Amino acid sequence: MSKDKLAQFAGCWKLVSHEFRSSDGKIIHPWGEDPVGMSINDGKGHFSAQIMRRDRPKFASQSPTFDELKAAYAGYVAYFGTTEVNEKEGFRINHVEGSLNPNWVGGEQIRHYELSGNRMTLRTPPVKIGDIELTGSLTWERID
Repeated sequence: MSKDKLAQFAGCWKLVSHEFRSSDGKIIHPWGEDPVGMSINDGKGHFSAQIMRRDRPKFASQSPTFDELKAAYAGYVAYFGTTEVNEKEGFRINHVEGSLNPNWVGGEQIRHYELSGNRMTLRTPPVKIGDIELTGSLTWERID
């Protein structure tokens, strides 16, 4: 893979928005309506990404309860690995090497991408849940 394909993603990106749209027209915000996140891409095929609910509750003490730990985990996603780009088809594949979600480790995440200036939008392929399809959309802004 050419370095030019990867170089277009190089940098530090802050999350602008994240949502899922359903085939029946509903919009879902899995990390709340104002999530915070950062993605770092080295331009050579390595990435890391973290997203969290901005309103995650703090632990009441230094020894969190099970429910506090559960809420903290449910409000945060983090993963890293390598990425490759299929420029012709307009998607990138993230090969997950490590993740807060152990089920993602060793898997792939396909994201269709659009780049415009300092903005990058990544979309998931549609996922069917029952009779409804969900498509995720993440918009990032380069900050460096």
